[in-house]
Amino acid sequence: MLLICAGYVTVFVIVYKWVIVPVWGYEGFRYKTTLARAATAWVLAGLPSLWLPIKLTRPSQVVYWLLYIMVLVPACLVPVYSLDDHSHPLILGTCLVGLFALTRLMYYLPLLSLPRVYLENYEFSLILSLLSISCFSLMFASFGFHFHFVSFDDTYTVRAQFKDTLSQVSSIVAYAINWQAWVINPFVIAVGLGSRRPSWVLAGVAGQFAIYTICAFRATFFSAAFLLYIFWLTRSTKTFGIRLAASWTAISAAAGAIQLFGYGLMPELFVGLRSAAIPGLLTGYYYEFFSSHPQVHLGHSIFRSFVTYPYAVEPPYVIGYTYFPPHGMDANANIWADAYANFGYPGMVCFTILFGIVLWLYDSAAAGRDLRLAALVMGLPGVALANGGLLTSLLTDGIGLAMLLMYLTPSTNHQGSQ
Repeated sequence: MLLICAGYVTVFVIVYKWVIVPVWGYEGFRYKTTLARAATAWVLAGLPSLWLPIKLTRPSQVVYWLLYIMVLVPACLVPVYSLDDHSHPLILGTCLVGLFALTRLMYYLPLLSLPRVYLENYEFSLILSLLSISCFSLMFASFGFHFHFVSFDDTYTVRAQFKDTLSQVSSIVAYAINWQAWVINPFVIAVGLGSRRPSWVLAGVAGQFAIYTICAFRATFFSAAFLLYIFWLTRSTKTFGIRLAASWTAISAAAGAIQLFGYGLMPELFVGLRSAAIPGLLTGYYYEFFSSHPQVHLGHSIFRSFVTYPYAVEPPYVIGYTYFPPHGMDANANIWADAYANFGYPGMVCFTILFGIVLWLYDSAAAGRDLRLAALVMGLPGVALANGGLLTSLLTDGIGLAMLLMYLTPSTNHQGSQ
C-alpha cells in the first residue's frame, strides 16, 4: 500500500507541475517551494498509507478513502507549493494527517446494536418512492420540467438561473433537490446495480439527468459513472484499498496525459482540478485567511442567534471575494477547512470527533445490510464531504437521510427469508 500511495503522490505532483499550474495558474496555483519543504509535504501525504484500510469491512471506509485522495493528499501538497512559508502550510498538513489518524481510530469501536424496524421489501420501496415523488414534485413545481442536455459551455448560465430561482422559493426545495441528487437517486442506482435490475439503474440515471438539466452541476451529470466505478471497486472487498489507490492513480495519470498532449481538457478538469487540486488550494486559503482574521463560530449557521457574525457574506463567499476577485466564487471547502474557519484548531479536533461518530453511526445503521449497497450509498456523500462542511453535508447534502434509509433497508437475512 505504501508504494501505491507513493505512486499517487508522485503522479499528483507531476500533473500539478506540468498541467495544472500552466493551465489554471490564474486560480492561484503556483509551483514555488524549497526541496526540503516539498519532501516534507510528500512524506506527510504518503504517511496515511501506513493505516489506510485495504480490506473493506465497513461501508464508511469508502468515505475515508475518498477523503484521502480528494482532500488529504491535495491539502498536504498544494498549499506548500502555492502559499508563502509565513502561512505555515506544513503545520496545516501535519494537523490534517493527525486528524485523519484520529478518524481512523473510530474503526476500532464495536458497532452499536440498534433496535430494528423490520420492513418488507415492498414497504421500503413504497417509502423510497413516496420520498422521491415528493422531492421531484417540489423541484418541478419550482423549476418546471426539463429533460434536455445542457452543454458544458452553458453550465454557468444555467447555474446562475438555478441559483436565482432557488433564492425565491422555499428552502425546502433546495433540500429536496440535494437529497434526490446525492442520496435517493444514487440509492436507486445502487439497488439496481446490486440486484442486477436495469430498470432501477435507468430510473436513477434518468433522475440524475433531470436534475442536471435544471442545475447544470457536472457532479450530478457524472454521478452514475462514479457510482459504477465504486461498484467495480467493491467487487473484491479484500483488495478494495489497493484497487482504489491503484486505479485512481492510473486515472489521474491518464487525465493529466490527455491534457498535456493536447487531446482534451475535460478529463483533467474533472479528475485533477475539481476533484483534487481545487479542494487542496481552498483548504490552504481557508487556513491562511482565518489564521489572521476573525473566525465565524457558526455565526452564519446554527449559532446565528448567539454570536455576532463578523462578515457580510458567508465563509465560502468571504474566501471567494478575497482570493478570486473581482466577482468571487462560492468557495466551499472540506470538513476540516470549514471547521478551522469556525473554531480554529479546537474546531478541527471537535468536528473530526463528530465526523468519526457520524461514520460510526452509519456503519451501525448499515449492520446486517448488504455491504456493497451501503458503500455505494455513501459514495456521493463522500464527495460532498470533500467540498463542504460537516453540518452542511449532514443536512443539506443528505448524509443524515442516507443513514435513515440504510437503517430502514430490509436486512440481507430478512430478504433471504422472503
